[in-house]
Amino acid sequence: MTAPNATTDPGFFDGRYMVEITDWNWGLHVGLSHDTTPVEYRFQGGLAYARSIEMAARVRAPSTHRGKLMRIWISPFGPEVSFGSDGLDDVGRFYERSGDAYGSDFELSLHLPESALGPAVTCLSSVWKYLDIWTVDDPKDRASVTAFSFSASIHPNLIDWAGEPLEAR
Repeated sequence: MTAPNATTDPGFFDGRYMVEITDWNWGLHVGLSHDTTPVEYRFQGGLAYARSIEMAARVRAPSTHRGKLMRIWISPFGPEVSFGSDGLDDVGRFYERSGDAYGSDFELSLHLPESALGPAVTCLSSVWKYLDIWTVDDPKDRASVTAFSFSASIHPNLIDWAGEPLEAR
């Protein structure tokens, strides 16, 4: 006996978005820390050091937002960060915008384990094309991201929801 297809339940898609990645960049900033920077935030005693992935994407689904632009930032975190009752209660934040300097309709910030940064960059440069995002709350206010998943293709159960390929811009 096969399990029922979860995508036939309308609630399956509540708070879910699928975006198609159109561009990405791996940023690296190294500089001297400002005197007011707390010691615990300085790298090797006196450096400001930050790595992040910035992406541009277009919404595939839900259809009410199809084709809208999204800017995405992925920030790595180390083993000292905890989740759950004694730590963070989400893996990112999702915001609806009325258009920023880049013309984006949405902004997304995601947390990624530092140990996954290398493989993520490798996969972004070679196979990943899509990002699925699960949210709670209203993105007009600030939605919490409860899960996210990258993939090279759209799962067969999601093809109808994702719709036809987006037209090039």
